Amino acid sequence: MAKALEPHLGVKVNVVNRTGGGGAVAMNYVWSQPHNGNYWLGASEGMQTTAVMGFHTTKTKDWRWYMVAGAPGSLAVPVNSPFKTVDDFLAAAKASPGKVNVSHSALGSVWHLKGVALANATGTQLNLIPYEGSAPAMVAAMSGETAAVISSVSEQAEYIKGGRLRSLGLVEMTDQEFPGLGKLSGIGKAYPKLKDIPARQWVGFAVPGDVPADVVTKIDAAFDLAVKDPELKKIADDKLLTIFGTRGDASMKELQEMESALSWTLWDLKVGKVDPATLDIARP
Repeated sequence: MAKALEPHLGVKVNVVNRTGGGGAVAMNYVWSQPHNGNYWLGASEGMQTTAVMGFHTTKTKDWRWYMVAGAPGSLAVPVNSPFKTVDDFLAAAKASPGKVNVSHSALGSVWHLKGVALANATGTQLNLIPYEGSAPAMVAAMSGETAAVISSVSEQAEYIKGGRLRSLGLVEMTDQEFPGLGKLSGIGKAYPKLKDIPARQWVGFAVPGDVPADVVTKIDAAFDLAVKDPELKKIADDKLLTIFGTRGDASMKELQEMESALSWTLWDLKVGKVDPATLDIARP
């Protein structure tokens, strides 16, 4: 995305990796620099939970968001699993409440919350087990440590193609078709309450909300052109990512709804560290 933006901005976009705190180290760095539009935050859906997790003091409303792309979540099992369908999996979960282990990335991550949404929507008790990231979570499923894993279809793709994982369906509301994988069914069609926790993976960037309007106009224009870049589309297709190209009021509306749902879910699960009410985040 940085490369795609450069011709339209007329400047070099330098990407610097600042890890830690669920993105909070990067957030703090960008927020502490001059709000002149020269410092951007590489962002993801994780930024919608940093406030309730106590990682950073800013909230969604304090930034301007640019949503580039993302991939849907998939519930996958090892190829030798006795579960051939979502119904098989749910039947086992209902027969043995809390005994069916499902791996996912860290507590508070989008895939953890997808697991919570799946359990709530289907009336099951799943034993959701966090790992440091999606890679070890998928290894756990393939090695038999867990019965299933929830991660992005993008992350699972090579394992599915290689015959090590099998997707039972998307932890989403609709079906989608992917090159090399075929059509995957959306579990939310049969269990519409899945949408009650609107967790969605996305990647992109943000700038502080008080960046001067004339600078924002330039960034907006560059973004609108960059998301149409053929090379970006090729990368997205290769990684099974959907390009969103959402910014401004549209992204703010979606991400504040996500922030509300995710923050209160984490607080109710006693995972969140800061009461969302004290952050003026309304309960959905």
